[in-house]
Amino acid sequence: MSNKIININQLQSKASQVIKEVSEDGQIYEVMRYSEPVAVIIPYKEYEKLRGGCHKCVDEIKSIISSNVNIKNQKSK
Repeated sequence: MSNKIININQLQSKASQVIKEVSEDGQIYEVMRYSEPVAVIIPYKEYEKLRGGCHKCVDEIKSIISSNVNIKNQKSK
């Protein structure tokens, strides 16, 4: 399924239909304003995946930084 493009005026008049397609069919919409992309409407499950992935990366980075600090502290003793 390819992404659909919708401008803000269309979105305002078809909001219920768009939300139904997103939530039930997994459709993704790119929202345009003056021919420029300004937002993306995605299913909530996709949002959770993206959000969760980001938290995982941040936790991994914190772990690496912590490990590097511990290694530096051990070398300075």
